[in-house]
Amino acid sequence: MAKEINDIDELIGKVLAGEATAEEKESLMAWASSSDENSGYLEDLKTIFTKASLEEVQHKFDADAAWNKVRQRLRESKERTNRFKIFLHIPTTIRIAAGVLFILGSGFLAYQWFSPAPEIYSVVTDKSTVQDTLPDGSRAFLNKRSSIGYEYNPRENLRKVKLKGEGFFEINHQAEKSFVLSAEDVLVLDIGTAFNVKAYPESDTVEVVVKSGEVQIYTLNNTGLRLTAGESGIYRKSMTQFYRIEKTDTNVLSYKTGILSFNNTYLKTIIEKVNEIYGSQIRLDSPAIASCRLTVNFHGDSIDTIIEVIAETLHLTVVRKKDEIILTGAGCN
Repeated sequence: MAKEINDIDELIGKVLAGEATAEEKESLMAWASSSDENSGYLEDLKTIFTKASLEEVQHKFDADAAWNKVRQRLRESKERTNRFKIFLHIPTTIRIAAGVLFILGSGFLAYQWFSPAPEIYSVVTDKSTVQDTLPDGSRAFLNKRSSIGYEYNPRENLRKVKLKGEGFFEINHQAEKSFVLSAEDVLVLDIGTAFNVKAYPESDTVEVVVKSGEVQIYTLNNTGLRLTAGESGIYRKSMTQFYRIEKTDTNVLSYKTGILSFNNTYLKTIIEKVNEIYGSQIRLDSPAIASCRLTVNFHGDSIDTIIEVIAETLHLTVVRKKDEIILTGAGCN
């Protein structure tokens, strides 16, 4: 009789675990319908299995936790002679539930083990810009003092890039594989795009400029803005708000293109941009020359050439002190 009980327990365990054949399922149904006692026994096991699954499977199929629960029951058993004998005295229902959980847990671990590993890639810059191609074929151009971390998870079909600093991205759009860039709290969802993101930690803003295509910029708590080619937006971190910029800075990509274009621009603004792009230390000697205006274009010129052109145009004097360049003059009307 014990053998028959063990055989039916094994059959029930296979059915509940989803491993039984059609013939075995029919055999179990025939056994259960043969008496009220058999039918009640089967229903009891189904109830235990359901409860155990809800408790354990939802916690990532934690087979260790399931076994700990079984061992707790073992410690409460009156017979403690050895682990094997104790296990034989555990109620059959508990043994089946633990066995089913072990099967499910093993299946989950096997799935994790044999699933393709995520692709991980990173690029870091210091005092120079870097252009690189990401594993998915997208291209990234990073400004100085910037870094990106790329990860593609095959199970989620999601490409994720985390940016610190500034970078220009030309995305290899793949409809079945979403591309999301994160810069601090701001998320940029690609919709077939080339765009620039500026997000230095010391700045209160995250700036996004779209060169082509379309993006959605947002946070987990704000639906944000949808930007198309030629548009730009700013997220102000201190106010947790997005703002659409009506007129995009013509020099937003100068760190990448090497082109600087100024149209009737204050000298103070020009010097700030040149220092940012070249890492130079140019200083104006007085507020009087800061308000001078200049219309000029530079295309990959050296810092010395830029200084000479500005000084010659505005009749300024250049003074060099170690790494610092000082512009002096009488000012402009």
